[in-house]
Amino acid sequence: MSLTLLINIDTMETLIAIAHILGSLIAVVAFGFVVLLIAAWETDRNQKQVTEEMSVSLGVPVEDLDSEELAPKLLQLSSEKFSSELLRNRISDFCGLIRTLWGWLGTAAQAMVLIAVIWFTITDNTENAVYAWFVVGISIVFWIVSVIFSFICKLLTGRYPGQAKQARKAAAEWVKIHSEQLRMEKL
Repeated sequence: MSLTLLINIDTMETLIAIAHILGSLIAVVAFGFVVLLIAAWETDRNQKQVTEEMSVSLGVPVEDLDSEELAPKLLQLSSEKFSSELLRNRISDFCGLIRTLWGWLGTAAQAMVLIAVIWFTITDNTENAVYAWFVVGISIVFWIVSVIFSFICKLLTGRYPGQAKQARKAAAEWVKIHSEQLRMEKL
């Protein structure tokens, strides 16, 4: 009878350990999904703000910005506004690099903690599995620091981290697509 009880206790401890590890992973994935939704909303909001600024600068309604006649003016305005020659854009680009590295560091820290928890749960004691919840805490702390850093960058430069670089990249992509369309029309 005591052997059966010992096996059941061992099995229950193992199931609880698995539940801690899987639960923390599910929580991190759910939190990551929420962060992605917030990032998508933020990107849309930033794009809308830039579009409205372009509209005001050119003195045309937002709806008219899609016209082909305004394309050269929009490209010129975008080139001036997001030029890498401007210090605030360089700082924004550097902040984007720092924020990207910070995100990688957070992911690495989460992976290392999870691997350590799994290792010590298997090799030492199943009670170590409860420390898998630190992965959720690490994720939240890294995200909060990233948000604070982004707002500081926005206050200092008027841009979010990497926004100027993304705008230059989008302008270059537009030129590439537009020039390919012109070549196709000539053929």
